[in-house]
Amino acid sequence: MSAPEQQPHVLVEWAQYVAVVRGSMSDRYARFYAPLAIGSAALAFLPLFEDVVVRDAEGNVELTTRYGTVFDMAGRPGGGPAVIGVLLLGVLVAALTYAAFRARTALVPGVIAACAGLIALMLATKPGTGTPTPDLTDGGVAGLVLALCAAALGIAHAIPLSMLKRAAGNRL
Repeated sequence: MSAPEQQPHVLVEWAQYVAVVRGSMSDRYARFYAPLAIGSAALAFLPLFEDVVVRDAEGNVELTTRYGTVFDMAGRPGGGPAVIGVLLLGVLVAALTYAAFRARTALVPGVIAACAGLIALMLATKPGTGTPTPDLTDGGVAGLVLALCAAALGIAHAIPLSMLKRAAGNRL
């Protein structure tokens, strides 16, 4: 009987190892980025805020404010905050789409976390809606949840990537 053959030890460069780990990590997170991108894009076409109807003491309608989608709000005079929201949404969907295919550095998850955090802040504070402030519709609540999930996912992905970069920098 012959002795079992031993496998030779394979030594790889540290940079190659880091690249493999980054790719593996990003592939795991990519599974979540694509559905978030699709959901965020779809929710842009739903109304975010309930319509506000103010009645006087006799029950007559004194003021009616209709909000509609973020695109409707951005097209009206005084829709500056909604225009910022549309821009943030566009950057968020683009970054989520890019991250679904390739996010090897902490930059893209950081952009995702920042944009999603700002969108969540805008949905919570309702800038530019006036007084009385409207309630969120079901679409608005879903948008807030998606924004918070995207922010948490971006942070959770950016931290290990930045730690990996720091470890690779110390090693090289």
